[in-house]
Order: sequence, then structure tokens, then C-alpha cells
Amino acid sequence: MGSPWVGASRNSELFLIEKKGEKEVMKTRSFIMVGIALLATLALAWTVRAPEPVQSAARLSPVGEVLLEVTPQPTEEAGEPEATEEVLPSGLQKLESFRSEMSLSWNGTKALEQEEGKKVDKQVKGSFNLKFAFVRQPPAYEMHMEGVGLEGMDPEKVTKISFVQVGDTAWMYQSDTDSWMQMPAGEMSPANFMEMTPATLLPGLDATLKEKGGASEQTINQVKCYNYTFSEKDIPQSKDLGKISRASGEMCLAAEGDYVVNFSLSADVASGSEENPMFDKGSVEMSYKVFDVNQPITIEPPAEALAQQGARKDVPMTEDAKIDFSMPGMVSYKTALSIDEVTKFYETEMPKQGWTPGKDGKTTLEDTVSLTFTKDKDKAFVMISKDQEGKGTSVMVTIQSE
Repeated sequence: MGSPWVGASRNSELFLIEKKGEKEVMKTRSFIMVGIALLATLALAWTVRAPEPVQSAARLSPVGEVLLEVTPQPTEEAGEPEATEEVLPSGLQKLESFRSEMSLSWNGTKALEQEEGKKVDKQVKGSFNLKFAFVRQPPAYEMHMEGVGLEGMDPEKVTKISFVQVGDTAWMYQSDTDSWMQMPAGEMSPANFMEMTPATLLPGLDATLKEKGGASEQTINQVKCYNYTFSEKDIPQSKDLGKISRASGEMCLAAEGDYVVNFSLSADVASGSEENPMFDKGSVEMSYKVFDVNQPITIEPPAEALAQQGARKDVPMTEDAKIDFSMPGMVSYKTALSIDEVTKFYETEMPKQGWTPGKDGKTTLEDTVSLTFTKDKDKAFVMISKDQEGKGTSVMVTIQSE
């Protein structure tokens, strides 16, 4: 796995740290994938890059629930991010900033297997709402999703997932832990969210409508558009939804850029598909819009995430700490201090916070020092090692609670 703890596998406490980190990351990944399953199935197969299992230990941190306003402040000096042209669908790649909103609801039946092996049709319903905002320069984006009736989750419980990126730092919120994680921006690409459009859910529909013709010119959300209406006869087979027996809706395409500006759909699905785990058959309502195109937008780091940085309030970090990864009970960061200086820092500061050095509280292996502390029923593991890039010291703190 490439964990920094591999060289210390003989030490059982270090082993526990590694396992705890792996468990937390896998729990996070599992939650993310639940949200992905919904959006991939009913909105358009997207994939979020989950953090790698505690390799660079510093990659995840906690914050509350705030929908940020998005407004780009382009700067002439800032260089164009390498990934921008690749991640944006055609048309959107020409925009300096925009907001989008998507909502989807369904009501139908799904065959569920009972204990005796028989399948029984069960009434199912659910919905999700997604808000997204993007700024090209300086690079920033945010996505907030709320859903209910998601597969694998409490059908009555609202599930929330948020992603925010500002510059080279990103944050992710998940409602099951009611906390945020902080990580390098490279861990989360906006590509997956930018491609969440009706054109992806129903591929080929836009081309079919343009070929069919008969569009009316409209200005929607201050964007000149060509407005098309459609029925089930115009919709290609959707692998994400299934066989559509009835449909009505409209799609508005930007005259310049050809991206979807406004979309609405009301449809009946006669039979589901393997890509649709939410229902076998039922009705679907969907709406989507893009607005604030090329308007000044400002995206800020989530305030609560910044307030919750670190493993815990009673676990100190050096003054120059640069966090790589942070989440409740775990933090990984870099410091310009030497290994000896960081070791002395924790040996001095942890007791001030009520922590007691462990029985075998200090282990030294080559360029790595591990410290253990206890406080009531909690254990704190501190690993201090030489930064792999040779630019200071890496520190990882993990809290184990009984």
C-alpha cells in the first residue's frame, strides 16, 4: 500500500494507526460511491477520485453546511490550469464562469428479493438536487448535492455531499459524519461535475433535435438560445434510465457554444436497465439550467472547514503547519522544522493539553520517530518523518478512541 508505516510493522501500535487510517479512508470512499451511484445512474455516470489509502497520509479535514456564492475574478497573471480544456464539455470550455442547477425525482417500483428468495415489487421514490458553480481564473468550483431515497441509504434520510475547491486546496463534506475533509485540489477534478448535463444523460438528443429543426429563438438566463421541444420519439435509448415509453420536454441550446442552457423532462420508464439501480419502472421528472454565464463570481473556502482543521482541538500542530490531509481524528501536514524539533514540540505541547506519554511512548527507526500518548480512553499516535521531497518534515497524527 506504500504506507509510511510499512517500515514499522513490528510495532503493534503503529500497525493500529495504519489500519485506522485505512478504515477511515475506506468508509469515506464507500460514502462517496453511494452518491456517485445515484448520479451515475440517474444523471450521467460520473466518477469521483477517492483519496488514495493513507499513502501521503495528508490528504483529507472537517466544516458545516454552507452554500457558497460563486463569482470569478479573472487575473491576467494567472496561468490557465492544464486540466481546464480537457475537463469541460464542448461549449462550456469557452466560459469563464457559470452556475448550474439540476433536479431529478422519480416514483416507481423495484423488484426486491425477499428472504425466501421470491421477488416482490416495492414502491420506491426519491430525488436529488445538485448545485454547481465554476470559475476558470483563479481556479475554483463548488458542488452541493442533496438526495433522498438513494440506494444503500436510509430511504427517509437526506444525504448531502459537497465539494469545494479554491486554488490548490479542496474540501469535501459528507452528511453521514457531518464533517468536512481537506485535501490537495488534485484529488478532486471538476470534470465529473461539469459533465453532469442532460446531453450526457440522453446522448444524441441534442443532435437529433438540431437535425429535426423547428427551433424558436429565445434569450434565457441572458444567453441567446435555440429552443426545441421533444417527445419519446426523439429520445435515443438511455442506458442510464432504461426504456422510455412516454416523454415530453424542451431543450434550449446556446447559440454560441452549443451547450444546454435550459432543460425539462417528464417521462415514463417502461423497463429499467442494469445502469439504473433506483427503480425498474416508473416516472421521472428532471430540470436543468445554466446561468450567471461569464459573470463575476467568488468562491470561498468553507468557513466551518477552516475552523475544524486538524485531528482534534486538543492536538496541537506546529505554527508553520501546511495541511495536506485533514479529517476528524486524523491530520497530516508538512513543516519546515527538523525531526528533532517536531519531536520536542509534541513531547512538550501534548502534556499541556492533558495527554500522557505512552508506556513505550517513543520509537525511532532511521528517519522516522513515532510518539504515543493517552488521554482517558483515547490514544494519540504521532509519526514524524523526513519529507519525501526533502523539504522539511512530514507529520501525521491519528486519534484512536475506544
